[in-house]
Amino acid sequence: MAGNDTNMNDLLHNQRAEATGPVECLGQTFASDAARREHYLKLLAEKLQDPAFRKQEGFPQGTDAAILAMSDPPYYTACPNPWLAEFVAHYGKPYDSGVKYSREPLAIDVSVGKTDAIYKAHSYHTKVPHLAIVPSILHYTQPGDVVLDGFAGSGMTGVAAQWCGTAPTSYRFELEQAWKKEGRAAPQWGARRAVLNDLSPAATFIGANYNIPFDVDAFAQAGKQLLKAVEQDIGWMYETLHSDGKSKGRIDYTVWSQLYSCPECAGEVNFTEEALDEESKRVKDEFPCPHCGAELTKTRLERLYTTKADVSTGKSIQVPKRAATLIVYTVGKTRYEKKPTSDDLNVIQRIESLPLPPQVPTTEIPPMHMTHERARMDYVGITHIHHFFLPRAAQAMGKLWEKAQGQSDARIREFLLFMVEQGIRGMSLLNRYKPIQYGRIGGSQVGLDMPGVYYVSAISSEVSPWYQFDGKLGRLVSAFQIQWSKEGASLITTGTASNIGLPSESVDYIFTDPPFGENIYYADLNFLVEAWHGVTTDAKPEAIIDRYKKKALPDYQHLMQRCFAEYQRVLKPGRWMTVVFSNSKAAVWNAIQVALQQA
Repeated sequence: MAGNDTNMNDLLHNQRAEATGPVECLGQTFASDAARREHYLKLLAEKLQDPAFRKQEGFPQGTDAAILAMSDPPYYTACPNPWLAEFVAHYGKPYDSGVKYSREPLAIDVSVGKTDAIYKAHSYHTKVPHLAIVPSILHYTQPGDVVLDGFAGSGMTGVAAQWCGTAPTSYRFELEQAWKKEGRAAPQWGARRAVLNDLSPAATFIGANYNIPFDVDAFAQAGKQLLKAVEQDIGWMYETLHSDGKSKGRIDYTVWSQLYSCPECAGEVNFTEEALDEESKRVKDEFPCPHCGAELTKTRLERLYTTKADVSTGKSIQVPKRAATLIVYTVGKTRYEKKPTSDDLNVIQRIESLPLPPQVPTTEIPPMHMTHERARMDYVGITHIHHFFLPRAAQAMGKLWEKAQGQSDARIREFLLFMVEQGIRGMSLLNRYKPIQYGRIGGSQVGLDMPGVYYVSAISSEVSPWYQFDGKLGRLVSAFQIQWSKEGASLITTGTASNIGLPSESVDYIFTDPPFGENIYYADLNFLVEAWHGVTTDAKPEAIIDRYKKKALPDYQHLMQRCFAEYQRVLKPGRWMTVVFSNSKAAVWNAIQVALQQA
């Protein structure tokens, strides 16, 4: 194990040296990585001027500037990647019918590795852990082969392809022993090349940051500087006076409660104060009205609204009436709780009068299933992206985004945004207050949004930037200390899986985890994050069952058939494809099987 650690440290040192010295990319040598990036960004900018290029099916919606800001060409483009053919021509091997290839089918357990630090470094709606994919890649391919995932999501197939070359000694020994017991030959270790495609720019941005090497130590330093700079600018927003009347504490999170009206006396009811038991921290099924004593339940209460001027549009809007009910803060290393004082409420009022930071998107949420039919976000006062954030959270997220974008090193800038965008949901109204976790009182208030939906709870937890990111920064640094094998091991592209743009018979193996019918509405859910980048999914070719978009089961089957036909076109004859699919509805499972047969 020590020998492997030494090799990894040497690898990291070499990667850092490459950042300032000559680098090779697709057969060309550049004076530095910055020169490489500048060269390809210029080419991509020229490509974006071509109307035919932009008319491709699945091309995301966004300005040239926004697409270029997200991209790191040729390794990653937030649009269809123009260098796919060049990538496989440079790194791949042409199909040769004279080369013998034979493999038996392999079944895998897709639950393996869900506690791994790399897997948990960034959440996504669904993903197969890279440790569950590695055995398949080792079984079906050889070092240097090209692996494709057309529904790549957060890029775990690319991570797995590289892991085949950088896996620690302990993992290799464990896998080899398992294969030996099964009577199988030891795998051929060595990194594979990966082409990762997804329709969503949010997904491909995550995948790019998972797969493109960066200086971990430089990121750690930049992350600390970012949080320190934010504290210098807006730290006053999270200060509170301790109960001793002298010490200042730093707010970890503020609990906000929805205010309701009693149906009997029309008195105002603070849901947290009346329904949440202070000792057990559980919400009571029934509780008395503080004014008239009538027995109340949440379903009997009537939501109260207030009229406010939208700071971004100047228009008057109706928003649910909320009140700051509880402040959790630290003095030194000790945590305390208190009810907001008049000083705390004055600070909140002062923040409300500030202009919205320009980095916070004010994009109107377009009609979609998750926000207009299922969740009815307008019912909770959310019609534009900035409405997801309370005023203080909007100031904090705007400042974090501004500081991250201002980083001079392009690769570190991208990974800072990779970190910061994880606070978009976590610092929004989607973050629920959940005092009981894993059956006990306590636990972190970060990341308590309900996955796969837009849901604003009656009790929300507004966390501070440091409470959100201090621990996250450390975990990211630790997780990515074992950085990947070689720059350019993966190529990431944004577009439809039905027209990936690879040459025919150019791929050695396909591992794919396609959309599960109507289980998850990827484009809808990703819109919140993509709005911050200014590049959003073209949902027209999304393979999904969506009544709001008038996509029924036959439409889903047809879209999947087109994608599988594209897989067949680019896959070398006689090679394998692994499809991971799960759906409780027999009709959806049958549609996938028919799509495979028709392809």
